[in-house]
Amino acid sequence: MTLWTVLIPVAAGLVLAALWWVGKAMLEGAREGLQEANAELAQEQADRDAQAARDADTRRQAVEAAALALSDADRFALNLRAPFTSLWIDIFETRGHRPLTYFYQVTPPGETPEARQAALRQLAASLESGWGITDHTSAMSSLAWLLGGGGHHAPYQQVRRALHAQDTAGLDRRHVKVVRQWEPQVGEVGGLAFDLARAADIAAQGVALGYLSERQGRQVLGQCRQVAREAPFRDWTHYGRSFQAGAAFWNADPVRNREIGRAHV
Repeated sequence: MTLWTVLIPVAAGLVLAALWWVGKAMLEGAREGLQEANAELAQEQADRDAQAARDADTRRQAVEAAALALSDADRFALNLRAPFTSLWIDIFETRGHRPLTYFYQVTPPGETPEARQAALRQLAASLESGWGITDHTSAMSSLAWLLGGGGHHAPYQQVRRALHAQDTAGLDRRHVKVVRQWEPQVGEVGGLAFDLARAADIAAQGVALGYLSERQGRQVLGQCRQVAREAPFRDWTHYGRSFQAGAAFWNADPVRNREIGRAHV
C-alpha cells in the first residue's frame, strides 16, 4: 500500500465533508432568508391592515359626525337612501376620498371646487339618464309619481292581493313569481322601500342641483319619513329586503320598463 492509496480516500472524504457542510450552511442560510422574508411580508401586511383599520375608523367617525350634526328626523329621512351607497361611492370615490358622508348632506363631496362641480355634473347626468330629470318640473313629476300612489309599490300590492286571493289570471307571471318569492321576507310592506329610497335620493340630488329649493327638498324628505314610519317595517334589515323586492319587481319585465320610459325607471 502506497501513501497515495491512503491519502486519496481521506482527501475525498474531506472534500465530501466540506461540500456537505457548505451545502448545509447554504440551506440554513436560505431557510433563514425565507423566514426573514416571510416575517417582513407578514409585518408589511400587518402594517397595511392596521392602516386600513385606521382609515376605516376615520371614515366611520366622519360619517357619525355628519349624522349627529342632523336632527333625528333628517337623519332618518336621509338614511332611506342607503341602498344607493355603492352607486354613489363608485361615482364620487377618489384615491384618498371615500364619500360616505355624502348621505348626510345634499352637496356632493369634493376636495376642491372643481371636484365638486364635476360631481354635480355627474349627478345631473345620472338623473337625466335614469329619470329624464333636467329641471324643477321633471323632478317634481317623478317625485309625485313615486309618492302619489304610483311607483312600483301599487302594482306590487295588486299582485300580492291576487296571490292571497289565489286569482292571478291575467297578471304578468314574472311579477307573480317575484312577489311569491319575496313574500316570506317582506310580507305586507312589499317593495315600498324601492319607491321611498328613490324618492329620498331624488329629493337630495334635486336640492344639490338647484332643481328643488332646500325647503322643497325637506318637505319631500319629510313625506318619505312619514310614509316609512307608518309602514310596517320591522327594522332597517327589513327595509333593505323591501328595497330588493321592489327592485326585483321593477326588473322583472324589461319590455314594460322600456315602455314606461326614462322618467319612471
